[in-house]
Amino acid sequence: MPRALELKHRIIKEGGKTMTYSLACRDSGVDCPYVAQGETIYEVLEDAGKHVKAVHGYTDEQLNDPKTLEELKELIKET
Repeated sequence: MPRALELKHRIIKEGGKTMTYSLACRDSGVDCPYVAQGETIYEVLEDAGKHVKAVHGYTDEQLNDPKTLEELKELIKET
């Protein structure tokens, strides 16, 4: 993702602290303690993608499916 778009997705909390985001594997219905984290939604999706490919056997095709991406985005929480 281009840097300008990445910065556009950042949200600043009161006091100037950057809000972070997380996605717990467990929230998707999998019995797994992994939690993907990042300063942007893009970073969380990238972290989660690496994890599910390595640990749960997902393919690039599965991860690039628009329905899957939307479902994952809905599970991302501000932390």
